[in-house]
Amino acid sequence: MLIYWLIGLAIVFFIITYGVQYGIDTSKQVKAIKMELREIKKQLKDMNKDTK
Repeated sequence: MLIYWLIGLAIVFFIITYGVQYGIDTSKQVKAIKMELREIKKQLKDMNKDTK
């Protein structure tokens, strides 16, 4: 019975660890995409100023 409890606890630990790591990776990707979009927006504004 104790072995099943320890195995279950280990599985829950690994699921939580994986979820946290995946969440951190996702948030880093979102931040990177937002930064790229800001840069593109800035470049488009500069291009519009040059054409006027």
